[in-house]
Amino acid sequence: MNKNNFGYKSIKEIHKLYQSKEVSPVEVINETLVNIEKLNDKLNAFVTITRDHAIKKAKEIEKKILDGEKLNLLSGIPIPIKDVEPMMGERCTFGSLPRDGIANEDSMVVRRVKQHDGIIVGKTNTPEYGQAATADNRVYGSTYNPWGETLTSGGSSGGSAAAVAAGITSISQGGDGGGSIRIPASFCGVYGIKPTQGRIPRIVNGNVKYNVVNNALSGPITRYVEDSAILLEALSGYSSEGEYITIEESPINEKLHNNKSNYKIGYSKSIGGALVEDDISRVIQSSVYKFQKEYNSNVDEINFYPESIEEIYNVFFDWFCTKGYASDPELIDNPKIKSKATDYLVRNWEHGKKISGTRLFECYNKIGYYRDYMNKFFQNYDFLITPTMATTAFEVNNPPQKINDKNVNDELWDFTPFTYYFNLTGNPAATIPVGFDKKNLPIGLQVIGKMGKEFEVLQISKEFENLFNWPKNISKISI
Repeated sequence: MNKNNFGYKSIKEIHKLYQSKEVSPVEVINETLVNIEKLNDKLNAFVTITRDHAIKKAKEIEKKILDGEKLNLLSGIPIPIKDVEPMMGERCTFGSLPRDGIANEDSMVVRRVKQHDGIIVGKTNTPEYGQAATADNRVYGSTYNPWGETLTSGGSSGGSAAAVAAGITSISQGGDGGGSIRIPASFCGVYGIKPTQGRIPRIVNGNVKYNVVNNALSGPITRYVEDSAILLEALSGYSSEGEYITIEESPINEKLHNNKSNYKIGYSKSIGGALVEDDISRVIQSSVYKFQKEYNSNVDEINFYPESIEEIYNVFFDWFCTKGYASDPELIDNPKIKSKATDYLVRNWEHGKKISGTRLFECYNKIGYYRDYMNKFFQNYDFLITPTMATTAFEVNNPPQKINDKNVNDELWDFTPFTYYFNLTGNPAATIPVGFDKKNLPIGLQVIGKMGKEFEVLQISKEFENLFNWPKNISKISI
């Protein structure tokens, strides 16, 4: 490791160093940039390194600190941004050869990071338009997992999760439309939270602004739970440029505490009968009952079964693909452009193009049913706990054909059957590292909360962090 190890320090730790004048933002950013260069050949986590911007911003914040200005939420903190978020004047690829170019404006996420004096150090790898659960594309190739040099980091926020797991930065920004924060965070052994639908606004134009079901939104991937709370606070809040469903109030009403809380938890080994590896079931169950004992909580083992996982997947996939195709139909309708697109994007959007209006109406009705099912569940429980993933990380471009010796239906999605349901319902959901499988690969536990209750999800996550102390874990490929 490096002498200072800034990528393993929390926001509060770095801010204390700034306030005491022991360390300057320029020193932190210089080390971060060196560490990106050291590891990026192995990880392929960063598509673009925003060196000039980062150094200039570090000098500006250093002057503010020397002038005695109060620190903002993210002052001087290095943060990677997923490469589906435009940053003015910088390359933005969306993981797509046809859409690779220089951005002419900042996304809402980039604006808010800048407003809170966070320092963007680069753009991280993602599948084309976030259309896959691994970070593979034709622009930059695959992102690898710091826990194994041939393993996938997961996706679609694979580069962001790999950066945190490798100790390059302690926080990163990701996006989640079907599990894209939770999947790579689980595979890489770090913390990630998908906020409530509408919590973090996006700049959108035309009729899309009035869509009542937005499955995709931004969120934090971090080493420490408290840092996710800070980043979530920085990114949240109403904007007139955002979707009309944007939530106005802050999700963070108080600071996370260390008081032991008593919860009523519904724990399900699966969702809709989805397959899951035995190693994962064993670790999740052990973790849940260890938590129950330590925190004197009431855990009921339940069968969470709104519908079969096959039906849930069909609803999600039909709706997800239709929305994707409608966002940029030229990618498959123009033969010259289509030849440059990835196979998985073409597959998804050709499927979405064929979905009828009747089927889409059925999907919206099912989404309403899933939301009602969640509302009724939370009449009896504070949280739902499930595995985050059905498997641990696998070889790049080699998704599992079997889970527990049973054939999968769709190799591109069946390793992640527990995440996308909550993109349809809109509930906040986090993945928490709680252990390792027999190959010493990270296992994540998923905790889901009531709509709008990110603080509560963060609080129970903090208690899991206290119990399992995962920030001490160091990946194989790390600074």
